[in-house]
Amino acid sequence: MAAGGPNKGIIQLEDGWEKEIKEKAIDRLEDMLNGGLESGSTSLFGPREYVGIYTTCYDMCTQRSPYNWSRELYNKHGDTIEQYLTNNVLPALRDKTGQGGTILLGEIQHRWTNHQIMNKWLKKFFTYLDRYYVKHHSLPTLAQAGLRSFRNNIYDEMKRDTTAAILDLINDEREGEIIDKTLVKSIVELYESMGMGSLDAYNADLEEPLLNSTREYYAKKRQEWIVTDSTPDYLIKAEQALNQESKRVADYLNQASESKLLKVCEEEILEKVEQVLLEKEGSGCRVLLANDKEEDLQRMFRLFSRLENGLNPMASIVQEFIHSMGNECINRRQARLDSGEKDKNDDPKFVKSLISLHDKYLGVVKTDFSGHSLFQKALKDAFVEVVNKNVGQFTNAELMSTFCDRVLKSGGEKLSESEVEENLDKIVQLFSYLTDKDLFAEIYRNQLAKRLLNQRSASDDAEKVMIAKLKMQCGTHFTSKMEGMLGDLAVGSEQRSEFEARMRQFDSNLDFSVQVLTTGFWPTYKSPEVSLAPEMSRCMRQFD
Repeated sequence: MAAGGPNKGIIQLEDGWEKEIKEKAIDRLEDMLNGGLESGSTSLFGPREYVGIYTTCYDMCTQRSPYNWSRELYNKHGDTIEQYLTNNVLPALRDKTGQGGTILLGEIQHRWTNHQIMNKWLKKFFTYLDRYYVKHHSLPTLAQAGLRSFRNNIYDEMKRDTTAAILDLINDEREGEIIDKTLVKSIVELYESMGMGSLDAYNADLEEPLLNSTREYYAKKRQEWIVTDSTPDYLIKAEQALNQESKRVADYLNQASESKLLKVCEEEILEKVEQVLLEKEGSGCRVLLANDKEEDLQRMFRLFSRLENGLNPMASIVQEFIHSMGNECINRRQARLDSGEKDKNDDPKFVKSLISLHDKYLGVVKTDFSGHSLFQKALKDAFVEVVNKNVGQFTNAELMSTFCDRVLKSGGEKLSESEVEENLDKIVQLFSYLTDKDLFAEIYRNQLAKRLLNQRSASDDAEKVMIAKLKMQCGTHFTSKMEGMLGDLAVGSEQRSEFEARMRQFDSNLDFSVQVLTTGFWPTYKSPEVSLAPEMSRCMRQFD
């Protein structure tokens, strides 16, 4: 039926739209947005005003066909937003282009905030559309439609300029200038919203240009720093830059960008100049090791551990350096021998120099390189080369065994109980690098036998501790004979006591004692032909 007939309650489209919705809601809303909202304003329409407009929309959407205006209102909702954006927002933004990044970003922040307010109120007025018409026809919701309109009419037009403005501000901040981080963050959130539930728009329109800009920025910085700075100074700047980029993400970028941004920085300021930094004359890795620059070495380790295989070149230099320091110990021993010093199997000065060197760089590996397996291997490989390089008539295995003999026998090194164990620990560490451990075992067993049979051992407990350490390194088979030797002396003590008691009853002027040893445990010696005095023969028969 036509309007004005018997159905007085029917609202015609033009009447409802022009006289009610547009005049009382949309025009007022646009005027308020154009005139500027008071700070903190949250309610633009009172409850009575809102209910009146909502009721008009509700009635227009629930009238029977052909007076159900749901489709028309849905279209007019979209047209209203699009017209406001193209007639008011876009010209204002174009006017700000070229006036400076902060001015443009401030304007788009303002316009985006206004758009969100408009979108919210239109959604509230047309709520009934969202609940029924949109749902039944599988259309974009009113909020989605409003968002798409902003993306199509404003964002796509302005994103190139806003991205350039953001990148300029980020580079300004990298150069030490103070920027409006809150402003940048709000624009980043706009990029995130334009993905309609994904980060596609943010990734394509901001993140990718940011990564390219970052690569370009740090490529220039790398070229400057590598010429002017020492390796430690360069790495200080590199670490500061990486920390600042992480903070930048936390301050105003999307968290998903952090790993990508840092990877670009690492490639530009670390990976591309790693070898140059490691080998830089006067300040490279070797110089830092030689001068015990712990803080610089720790920073170098931290930074290059960020790179895939970034520690390998550093570990190689560390190995070469430790090897060269070990060779210096060997060369000093050779120089002493060349100057006429007698070559003996007892050279505690040389063994102590190796122990000290190993101690020092074991500490470096643990403290400065966090005990990383690559550097443990570097230390091991270097000392395998050094410990197995013999100088003079006697092998290092013999020198190390004799050093143990000095520590363990009475009248040798003057050490406390704790110092004895500490020295044994360190000599066993060196022993672990020997390739011919059996040679060490043979020499050590001979010296152990002399200590035990001549009663020159300073401490049975220390002897047991040393054998336990060797057992830990090489297994039971390696120390079984040494353990057997100690066992013989322990078992034979009762037998000796019994024999001594018997000898006190026996009329003899000799101080005669016997030690029974197990064949196979003890070193074999060539037995000389001995003619015993009658008195000694009588004592032997008494023992038998």
